[in-house]
Amino acid sequence: MEKRRDSRLELNRVCKLTSPRFGSQPMTGITESMSRGDVTVLLEDGCLGAELPFVGDPMIVEIDLPANHAFGRKCMQCQTTVMRVSSSETGAPRLSLRIHKMRFQSCGDEFATEDGPEEGARQLLM
Repeated sequence: MEKRRDSRLELNRVCKLTSPRFGSQPMTGITESMSRGDVTVLLEDGCLGAELPFVGDPMIVEIDLPANHAFGRKCMQCQTTVMRVSSSETGAPRLSLRIHKMRFQSCGDEFATEDGPEEGARQLLM
């Protein structure tokens, strides 16, 4: 039985995750899917041996968005709570996060991604 409240977009974007529990050490990953209320993130292989967040931990997720000639590079910053921690088929950690607040802000240089347009992100901004 489908329990999701909102439709999901398959959206593969680089993201940075921070948590008060981990101090200033951010984790990086790739979003797998996203809806208005939640996001699923596959963490990088470098996080395999690292300490993972617990269910209920607050996290800030900054998702790199494609550049736009009208307003430049932006990031979507989401205040979230960890809902589930699991493993992908390759063993990489996967986080399911509930989104509480979302805002758009200028993106720093820490994201090194291609700037090509992506349909999923374009739909999300509309």
